Amino acid sequence: MTFATSITLLRILLVPLFAGALLYHQESHLEGYTGNGWYYAAVILFALAAFSDGIDGWIARHFNQRSALGRILDPVADKLLLVTAVVLLGTIGVAGKGRLPLWFPLLVVSRDLILVAGTLLVGTLVHHYHFIRPHWTGKVSTFFQIAVILLGLLFPGEPWIRPVIWAAGGVTLLSLGVYVLHGWKLLHTSPYGEPGQG
Repeated sequence: MTFATSITLLRILLVPLFAGALLYHQESHLEGYTGNGWYYAAVILFALAAFSDGIDGWIARHFNQRSALGRILDPVADKLLLVTAVVLLGTIGVAGKGRLPLWFPLLVVSRDLILVAGTLLVGTLVHHYHFIRPHWTGKVSTFFQIAVILLGLLFPGEPWIRPVIWAAGGVTLLSLGVYVLHGWKLLHTSPYGEPGQG
């Protein structure tokens, strides 16, 4: 296993630690504890996980450590981190400070579920199918989602972050439309949709 892939695995392990720290902050706040130790731990853990995403990619490119396992684990680690953070910040938020609007995690999770289901469907029905290369809208939506998470962690409930949330939602919808359209076109190349193929 390469060093870059080991960093990716570390990022996966940081996800439950981040979630646990944010949940413990919520629980301790409900019990009357006014300290912010768990909150700072959650911020640091998320920052480490997000930073590791750039590090493992840089190491893989510059030290010839690209691997099949790394190509699978890297997007899995990214999605685990982003979806976990978005769901937690949209449901429990940061105790005593606010949370993201509920529609945002619903949109992000729905998009990812649709893309996973669509990928499995297209991969099953279309012969010689190769995974769709990431579109620029997907990369931009990921960037905005990370920005929303950071703002939701550092400045929860502040009204001035709402335009960023709306922009992230818009780009997320746009990327979903791009991938669904591409998948729709691929499905039209499959014989399974033709009469008599049932």
